[in-house]
Amino acid sequence: MKYQLRPEDLGFLERAPFRRTCTRDLRAPADAVFDQLAAHPEIWPRWFAPANDVHYEGPPPYGVGTVRFFRLYHLIRAREQIITWEPGKRFAYRAHETNAPGVTALMEQWTLTPTTDAMTNLSWTLAIDSKPPIHLLLRAGQRHIDQLFRKAMQRLEGLCNRS
Repeated sequence: MKYQLRPEDLGFLERAPFRRTCTRDLRAPADAVFDQLAAHPEIWPRWFAPANDVHYEGPPPYGVGTVRFFRLYHLIRAREQIITWEPGKRFAYRAHETNAPGVTALMEQWTLTPTTDAMTNLSWTLAIDSKPPIHLLLRAGQRHIDQLFRKAMQRLEGLCNRS
């Protein structure tokens, strides 16, 4: 891939120029949600519509340091490195290379908080640093990001309950 992104630590989630956090309560236990998010990346296209191909590179076991390949909208490709893997609690990764110009750093974090044995509050944070045109597109597209999240969470909840 042509573009290398700047490595960042978890503090980037708080200091990124563009941040978006979405939260939803899911009728599913935290372990089942984490399993769909982290343990089985190949399932992502079933619940996150823009994803076409998501898989880990290399053999299991997977966890911190594992590289994940991600393709969106059949066009955008990225390699991400897992930086936090806490089953049932938290999953975070940063993109380290992509084929799309304009993004200079990107990180995502999923935080799972069980509210009952069968309910989980799921919070997703997207943190990005980018060149000005991309930054403007992100700001303008915040409603679209929120809508993608809502729809994805409906499908994710359904998959968690079928497992």
